This record gives sequence, C-alpha cells and structure tokens, in this order.
Amino acid sequence: MYTENNQPNSEQARRMPQQHIQCANCDIEILWPPTIVQGKTYCCTGCAAGGPCNCDYSLYRSVNISGVIHYDPDLD
Repeated sequence: MYTENNQPNSEQARRMPQQHIQCANCDIEILWPPTIVQGKTYCCTGCAAGGPCNCDYSLYRSVNISGVIHYDPDLD
C-alpha cells in the first residue's frame, strides 16, 4: 500500500532553498532561534526592545584579509 509522506527526502532537502531570517531592527541574518515580538523577528532581546543589539556574533565566520597596500609615488 502506498502512503504519501509529506516529509522531504534528503535529495529534496538539498534542492530546497535555504530561508534566511533577518532581524527587523539591525538587519543581520539570524543564525539561531529568533526572538519574536508582536509578529516581528529579532536577533535578540536588545533589538526587540529597540536597541542596542546585544548579540555576541560567535556563530558568524570572521574573514581576515592581510596584505600590503603599495602607493606609487609617480602617479600624482
């Protein structure tokens, strides 16, 4: 007997687009369970109260770019 399963299989889940949730106050992408107040989604209780944001941002990757800026004195 065939029964329909509403759960996506692993291949379907890979093809489904990821939903990005953003804070209604500071506009960052929320990577953890959000705070929802009066139907609006916030990243933290600070933003839900109107600011300032009190997130620790530890789930975000940092990008370190190192290099040297060369100035050409002949290009005045």
